[in-house]
Amino acid sequence: MKIINQTENELVLKDGSASNIVFGIVFLLIGLAIGYSGYNSGSKAVWVGVALFVIGLLIALLSSTIGIDFNKASGQFTYRKKNLIGGKTTTYNFTDVFRVETRKQWQTENTSRGAGNTRISMPREVLVSQSVIVFKDGRELPVDHQKKNSQGMSGIIGSASVLMGGQSKEISIANQVATFLGVPFQEVAPPPGGIGINIGPNIKL
Repeated sequence: MKIINQTENELVLKDGSASNIVFGIVFLLIGLAIGYSGYNSGSKAVWVGVALFVIGLLIALLSSTIGIDFNKASGQFTYRKKNLIGGKTTTYNFTDVFRVETRKQWQTENTSRGAGNTRISMPREVLVSQSVIVFKDGRELPVDHQKKNSQGMSGIIGSASVLMGGQSKEISIANQVATFLGVPFQEVAPPPGGIGINIGPNIKL
């Protein structure tokens, strides 16, 4: 998330990049080319093409950009979300906003290490954060996409400083949004019990 423009009466934010969609389309086209070539020659390369096509399609479809234009003069803000298949623009009133939150939580991801037949799957804890606008009626609107703050054991140690008071760029911007809207800002820290290493079903060090 970054601030595109900021004045006394206007605050414009943007998160995400159209380059991700372009990157996905490039993968998709390369996959089509390799798959077509492999199909005509009877080569196993056709499966490489299929894999690249699927990866490119997923990247392109899942990538999106968020744009928010806050305007004090009108007392409203415009929310735009665009992806490969289209976009949607919605307008909201400042008076309907209850607060702005930055939420953090631990997620477990599996990574492979080693080579050949000796590769093993190792879980790791990843600290994920996302800022949202909370409305008085309970609705929520994401200000940005989920972001991974840190990974692995070194990430867990590094994240401790964040949880103990270090402000990230995302938190700082979310705080500015709350100030601009004239509503409270709240940072929601992850449960302490989430920090650990999964070594099996329901077992965590």
